[in-house]
Amino acid sequence: MDLTFVESKKDPGRDCFVYTAHSDFDLLGIDGLRGRSDRDLLGFPAAAPAGDDTFAPHTTHMLVMVEGALVAGAELVAYSPLGLPLTEWPELAGVLRHNGRLVQCRLPVVRPEFADTVLPELPFGVLGGLFKGCLQWAVSHEVSDVVVEVADRRAVDKLTQLGFLPAEGSGAGGAPTVYRLNVSRLVARGFRASHPFYRYLLEYDESVLISRSALAAA
Repeated sequence: MDLTFVESKKDPGRDCFVYTAHSDFDLLGIDGLRGRSDRDLLGFPAAAPAGDDTFAPHTTHMLVMVEGALVAGAELVAYSPLGLPLTEWPELAGVLRHNGRLVQCRLPVVRPEFADTVLPELPFGVLGGLFKGCLQWAVSHEVSDVVVEVADRRAVDKLTQLGFLPAEGSGAGGAPTVYRLNVSRLVARGFRASHPFYRYLLEYDESVLISRSALAAA
């Protein structure tokens, strides 16, 4: 039996891409995108914190573009000798580092007018496309776990539906709670779950353009 994986071509139909930033123009677009909202989808200020360039060498920007306009984005910060930009990183480092290759997803933002937009090329909306890009990037870089820090409780239900679990010991003293997702378990859902969203996450799509930037060794 031939089990060779055959990549089926899909015509996106319009200028619609999920991709990793690779130019100064992309970075300027991210600043403009963040300027449209006061808060990101996790409840933090949408603008990058002052002095945040410390993590820039270890950061990948995942973006969604529709008809030439940047409509969504998020940062993927890889673990490095600097750690991760979590509020409680010193307290949680020992717990989280047992998870192998670790990445933090932060500053997810969507243009308000596209928050509920569904397109044929983005059947689960721009946020679904953004999550698909982040997952496929994580798989291609052999990431074992993704962590997020949550300040807005409204985001928790969606995160737990995807399989995120609270990190042991996080959220003490009123600090934001940290949630983590095992990438392999989420990928396995694509083969078991009946919901089409999980199959969509793993489906090959020519409009998802993921770079092979290096990560620090775990």
